[in-house]
Amino acid sequence: MKLAHLKKVFIAPALLSVAGMSIAPTPSFAQCGGCGPSYKIVTQTVYEEQPVTAYRTEYQRVEVPKEVTTYRPVWETERRERTVTVAKPVVETSEREERYTVMKPVWKERVEDRSYNQTRYVTETEVREQVNTVLRPVTETQYYDQQTVVRRPVTETVMQNQTVTMYQPQTVCKTQYVDQGGYQTTQVYTPGPTRNRLRWTTGQTYFDPVTGQYQYDRGGLHWIPEQRPGTVSNVTNYVPNVVAQQVPVTQYVPTQVTQQVPVQRVRYEDEIQVNRIPYNVTRYEQVQQVQQIPVTVQKPVTERVENMVTVKYCDWVQEEVVRKVPVSTTKMVYEQRVEPYEVKVQKWVAETSTVTETKLVPKQVQYTYTRRIPRTVTMRVPLDSYGNPVYVAPATSANRVILPPAAPSPTLAAPGSVVEKPPTIIQKSIVTPSEPPPAPTKEEEAAADQKATKDDSTTSPSDDDPTGQPML
Repeated sequence: MKLAHLKKVFIAPALLSVAGMSIAPTPSFAQCGGCGPSYKIVTQTVYEEQPVTAYRTEYQRVEVPKEVTTYRPVWETERRERTVTVAKPVVETSEREERYTVMKPVWKERVEDRSYNQTRYVTETEVREQVNTVLRPVTETQYYDQQTVVRRPVTETVMQNQTVTMYQPQTVCKTQYVDQGGYQTTQVYTPGPTRNRLRWTTGQTYFDPVTGQYQYDRGGLHWIPEQRPGTVSNVTNYVPNVVAQQVPVTQYVPTQVTQQVPVQRVRYEDEIQVNRIPYNVTRYEQVQQVQQIPVTVQKPVTERVENMVTVKYCDWVQEEVVRKVPVSTTKMVYEQRVEPYEVKVQKWVAETSTVTETKLVPKQVQYTYTRRIPRTVTMRVPLDSYGNPVYVAPATSANRVILPPAAPSPTLAAPGSVVEKPPTIIQKSIVTPSEPPPAPTKEEEAAADQKATKDDSTTSPSDDDPTGQPML
């Protein structure tokens, strides 16, 4: 649909513009004998091609040699001298007197009284009386009457009706469906894939549902769906075959039967019995008892033990002592000394080298392109006897249009003639001049646009104006 729409936009105006130059207004008496006009005025927009020369900037790489100076570090060793102050220790020895007090021990003897009291215990046995109250049990036998209800069983035989279910065999024929199918192999055709291919087609007329008019489709290369040949494969499927069979089935039918069955029934009769049951009753009586209990008692006895002890003790006596102590004194004597040392010094050495530098040089290049300018064209489209527009019939070639019969006119082509449409040639070329011309200023461009607008507005279209070549 997109291809047809594009052809309708670009090709139909060109065909109608050519037809407008070769179709004359048909007299009214030629169609219906003077009933009204046989054509209508149609306005179309056509595009004229105009070559335009412009300039664009291109950059060219140019290699320029350049000298570059670099500096590299070089380390050298230098010998230098420095003055150092050195401190030397000088030791001096002297004596001084030192007095201190010393404590000397003096041992002496003395007699001390260390007598003490010693306590010992003497064991004695005594008899004591202890009165205790004791509870003595007294047991008596008593009797009480107990009544008991006893149930005695009595057995009786009774005839009772009982319903019993009995099963009787019964044979019935039942329909059973059995699958007696099998496997069958069939051939299945698989169509090939569809791909769009470029094919040459001839011109034809088609109906456009959007505009409700007939349009002409030029011949040329088009994308046409093409289907590859299919493949045939064998497929094995299971085909069912259901068969009905009569199968005898034995069933058991229940039947209710009533029988006389003897049943033993047990009933119980109550009887009261009286029993005399003895029981013991215990009571306690208080009785006092006197007991003789022996008790062992320990009594303390204190005795004095005399103990005289001779004891040695130390007595300290102070004594002053004088001694001589040597004293050493250290003095620092400073001297200045000159000593050599080595130092690493960094120096920068200049080196010159040649480097190739690449630069981009701008350059104006002239080129020519084609610009399409829209223009409105008024044309006449013939009408049939019912008032419907009649368009050009499809041509036998891509560049020919067959016109419908019309009234003779001295300035128009004969009816049924063939009008050759000149081919459209679009050519773009790039011209590289030695010196590019200066670009137009904004004022010159504004003046040119104003002039072109004025010419378009003052010029009215007519049938004799050239329509130009449409751009496909």
